[in-house]
Amino acid sequence: MRFLQIAIGSWYPLLSEFQSLRNSINYRKLPPRTKQPGEQIRKLVKERRQSAMLSYTFAVVVLMGTVLLFSIFRTSFVGMLLSLGALVGSYNLYRNGQHLMKRAGDAQRGATAETEVARLLRPLEHRGWQLEYNLRIRRWGDADVVLHSPQDNWYVVDVKSHSGTKVYESGRLRKRYGKNTFDFNEGDLIGKVKGQATEVKHLKSTRWVTALLCFTKGNVDIPSNEVGGVYVVNATDLVNTLLHLDK
Repeated sequence: MRFLQIAIGSWYPLLSEFQSLRNSINYRKLPPRTKQPGEQIRKLVKERRQSAMLSYTFAVVVLMGTVLLFSIFRTSFVGMLLSLGALVGSYNLYRNGQHLMKRAGDAQRGATAETEVARLLRPLEHRGWQLEYNLRIRRWGDADVVLHSPQDNWYVVDVKSHSGTKVYESGRLRKRYGKNTFDFNEGDLIGKVKGQATEVKHLKSTRWVTALLCFTKGNVDIPSNEVGGVYVVNATDLVNTLLHLDK
């Protein structure tokens, strides 16, 4: 027994040192992973497409069941009602699949827009700016781009891919096509990016975060490109706007 105690006592420090070394190696192998532009939306695209395909599959299965049901009970009133109900269910599943595919397409355009903006922002990184993409925040989903300038200023950019000319009228941001003006389906875009700026301010423990709305398509027809402290710009003007604000 004495020999066993001595053996364990002599090996224990070596085992502890080996464990510490292994943990250190594992830590170096797994550095903190930074999110890529549009990464979150691409996950959403994949999920919506998978859900759409599942809905289409169920629609086909229900339709085949409807045909079989009708062939068996075509002379029965109850069978006819069941067949009609199944047919309506199949149609609703098909329409749901279409809706999900449309939303997947919208999300894909958003991911493309975020990637385009990231490419445009690359020169700022060479100037010492720090960029963070798809930052999760409490109330507003995620902030598309968060920037920290060498002047210690903070910015949050919400990227959109809507076409049309952006105008501010009737107390809200809208999009104009010719003589017709429409609201955004997402609701109050100005209020949303303001909320993101407030959340980022708390997360980064800073005094102020400037909010920007960046559109990769269409034009902006707003005096000074500013509404209630939020800057509304085209993607091609984003870098110049940030550099101007950071002076």
